[in-house]
Amino acid sequence: MCNQCNIDQPIVKLFRPEALGSAPLSMMPPSSLHTENQLRPEPLTQVASGELDRLESLSLVLSAVGVAHWLDEQNGELLVAEHDAATAAFHLRQYSLENADWPPAPPPPRPIHPQTPPTIVLMALLALFFVHTGPWSTGNNWFAQGAVDGPAILQQGEWWRLATALTLHADLVHLAGNGLIGGLMIHLLGKTVGYGLAWLLLIVSGMAGNLLNVVVRHQPHLSVGLSTAVFAAIGLLVGLQLGHSRTRSQTRSLRELLLPLGAGAGLLAALGSEGVRTDLGAHFFGGIVGLCCGVLLEMTGAVARCRRPFIQALLFSLAVTILMWCWRLALR
Repeated sequence: MCNQCNIDQPIVKLFRPEALGSAPLSMMPPSSLHTENQLRPEPLTQVASGELDRLESLSLVLSAVGVAHWLDEQNGELLVAEHDAATAAFHLRQYSLENADWPPAPPPPRPIHPQTPPTIVLMALLALFFVHTGPWSTGNNWFAQGAVDGPAILQQGEWWRLATALTLHADLVHLAGNGLIGGLMIHLLGKTVGYGLAWLLLIVSGMAGNLLNVVVRHQPHLSVGLSTAVFAAIGLLVGLQLGHSRTRSQTRSLRELLLPLGAGAGLLAALGSEGVRTDLGAHFFGGIVGLCCGVLLEMTGAVARCRRPFIQALLFSLAVTILMWCWRLALR
């Protein structure tokens, strides 16, 4: 570019493909840009006009296909020699067609459920239950009768342990982690599908995750905690997003598929794999069950059909009934 330019004259840049090669616009050598009017052959033909950012993109297109051109920044024009006009117009038209729907429109935001989930109240009740049961100990009858116990479930048919274990916690740190981080995930799920459906899904998915964990282990196994249901909530959120993108469009990009799965896997690795006593299997299977349920719910439209307050209250009552019934069976 010349060192001195008259600001009253139009600023015109000449782009010679043989000088530019494949270098991006920001790396163009000074020798490839000229403002001297005598370098402009006559006549010139305008092939594009508009904003400078768009013209610079089109300029790169012409550089890539070997068409010399001039960018008039002051008048907002992209010019080529008359004998190159047809070639330039063809390549610019192809570029516009190929990028007509790019970038793709973002998916519409998922509607937020109008009812506020009673997450804080329920987490407080979980804490009060811990105060009543106390921490894990050998002689604690609550844990003896309510913890996940592989042989008791598979050999003696004490299936209710799959649910009662979700309400027990080994110590205060265990409770705090599930109450704070888990409470956030559960609250997000409640705002997405409604508090009643959310808690019913958490109980059912948590029970299924605990069952799969016991079956796969093939060895005596004891565990307690809400974390299976917490990771089921994460799986549900991921599954709902995957199902939402599927119902929105039959063709999904790899990005739409990998982003939710990557987020879920990242949360599992960050929150569910630390600690000597961490039950990674329960976390993993809880997430898998939640993922499958989320996709199924979204694709069948079940979430939309359960938005009415009466239905949410009914589903929440069913979730509470399941827990109370299970504890009744455990303590009989």
